[in-house]
Amino acid sequence: MSNLERMFQDASVDPAVEHTPDANLNAEITQDETITTEEQILKLKDEIAALKEEKAKLETEIALSKKTSEEISRMALKEASNLLSKAKRNADMILRESMQYVNGLTHNIDDFKVEAINFRKNVIKLSDDVLETIDSSEIFSLIHEENAMKEKD
Repeated sequence: MSNLERMFQDASVDPAVEHTPDANLNAEITQDETITTEEQILKLKDEIAALKEEKAKLETEIALSKKTSEEISRMALKEASNLLSKAKRNADMILRESMQYVNGLTHNIDDFKVEAINFRKNVIKLSDDVLETIDSSEIFSLIHEENAMKEKD
């Protein structure tokens, strides 16, 4: 029971008061005021009930909004985490492929070095073979003998 109801419940008509026409008029006014007051109380009770209902709806909406907000935050964090993981995997893959390419280049360079060393050895061997062939050839012997004779003369 509200304070207003208690206040009006305690206010009652005193039976000791005379019932004169003025008293009857006063009683009617008091009765009209009581009806008006009771109507006001009923209206206020209805308003209170409506406000309580609206409050409950707003609390439900707030709770739902909060839950939705938390869910969106959780999903955003999960998505960010997934994106970071994917970026890390991509970076690792790019780095791995780059290292394989560099290792391949290094291997190719090593192969070229070996081929260059072998080519040089072959050229030296061929040069030595050509010089030996020239030195052992008859023409060179003849040229060598002719030069030796010229020197004696």
